[in-house]
Amino acid sequence: MQIFIRLIQAITSLIVIYLLALRLRKSKVLKEEHSLILARIVTDLSLPAIVFSNLAGKQITSNDLIPALVMFIVEMCCIILSWLLCALLKMPRDTTGPIVFCSAFGSSTFLGYAVIIEMYPTVSQAMTEAVLISEIGVGYPIFILGPILAAYFGSKKTNFKDNITVSLAFFRSPLFFAIFVGILWTPLGLPTADNNLFKPLFDICDILGHALTPLAIISAGLMFKIPNIKQISLALIIVIFIKLLLKPVLLGFCADALGFEKLWKDILIILGAMPPAVLGAVFLRRYGGNASLASTILLIATCVSCITILGVFFFVG
Repeated sequence: MQIFIRLIQAITSLIVIYLLALRLRKSKVLKEEHSLILARIVTDLSLPAIVFSNLAGKQITSNDLIPALVMFIVEMCCIILSWLLCALLKMPRDTTGPIVFCSAFGSSTFLGYAVIIEMYPTVSQAMTEAVLISEIGVGYPIFILGPILAAYFGSKKTNFKDNITVSLAFFRSPLFFAIFVGILWTPLGLPTADNNLFKPLFDICDILGHALTPLAIISAGLMFKIPNIKQISLALIIVIFIKLLLKPVLLGFCADALGFEKLWKDILIILGAMPPAVLGAVFLRRYGGNASLASTILLIATCVSCITILGVFFFVG
């Protein structure tokens, strides 16, 4: 019951900020076009900051990365499956993009951490593993693949060469340099936050990183449009089936097949069952994709996940 209450609290926080964005738009304090500005702040400032601060100075063993690798592989399978389903159903590109994003990437940081803390309040290893799975298995793929996929689905170009050129723009972005510098930071023996000279740098990154969730949710909320349920029902069914049901079940089976301890298995299932990540809508908005559809699917799937998370964990966990 405590897990359920904590989950409801976390989801309520997300929805309240989302509704606040709608209210600000209705009162004309913020406008829909402001979502692009907020999306750029998230992708060009907050994201690079949080990526750098989570990479620089971290020592990670190869064994700790196995659950994160499993999460990554299952995530790639979800991308391929959702993309194939959209192709078979002959869905247009501006519909395929939101479905792929919402089917693969989950809100493991915003909601996942809150649930893990409630489930294992005295087990420090649980949160350590949750961070590794979330940041490496979910965070880095969406940080790296997110802009590339969003550029592809947001591009109006149909030429393969032009699409690749647009997608590779990521490798000139602040986010790419944050990943590159963060990975090299420890091998080069550079100072961490314990160093008085570099502490302000890490403090600034933490401050900017904390702004990511509210800015991303507000940006997604400003894109929201009242949906035609009949028009989005198929997209919503695909996302709910792949992201909220199939993905956590696959993670549970993989954990059993690889002989993971119960703690690792439970964390994988919980993080895999999280609703779609807000960053999907943000990336699509940043690169001209159908962020409005992604935002609508995100809100509905988040509400549905309140039931599916507990159901999946009960049967597979």
